[in-house]
Amino acid sequence: MPHTLVTRLVRENRVGAGSEERELTVMFTDMADFSARCEDMSAKEVAAFINDHFAEIPRCIEAEGGTIDKYIGDAVMAFWGAPDTLENTAAPACRAALAIREAIRAGNRERKGRGEKPVRLRIGIHSGPALAGNIGAPGRVNYTLVGDTVNAAQRLEALGKELQPDAEVSTIASETLLAGAHERVPATPLGSVALRGRSEPLTVFRIAD
Repeated sequence: MPHTLVTRLVRENRVGAGSEERELTVMFTDMADFSARCEDMSAKEVAAFINDHFAEIPRCIEAEGGTIDKYIGDAVMAFWGAPDTLENTAAPACRAALAIREAIRAGNRERKGRGEKPVRLRIGIHSGPALAGNIGAPGRVNYTLVGDTVNAAQRLEALGKELQPDAEVSTIASETLLAGAHERVPATPLGSVALRGRSEPLTVFRIAD
């Protein structure tokens, strides 16, 4: 568990507490073509590359009050709205996504100068209800989220492979997220899509300036 999250849970005497439903915003990020990129790298080089990548994204998320839930290979899951309650979880998530994009762009300019391949990233963001709390087996409990909102956010990230396969940074967001932001977010409508595992289609947008 991230140090900042553990500190908050201990401070609020919530270690070992149960779960509760919250209105949250969830973000997933994933690097495109990561396996192919690392094929010719040593394990040490892959670790250094991943550590450098993870130095950029969490900084943007935590600067906007987000919580890093977990790292999954080269992917990141983060959320807003737990354990601290936020009146608006969507706006800071959008700002974090825009900051991540700028960080990737800046990093790619440096990589280009070194003759390295650019990084391409996919981001998916969605808002809605989810169960937040201590989830897991008795011997290993993790403070995390479960629910359709989490699944939809992950599906939106994966959708970027189909909708923007060549984008430097693809940020796909739901209509629910943008409606809840209550501030101007540069977005282009992409229509209604059926996400795997969901019976109802979701109206989606591409966030970009």
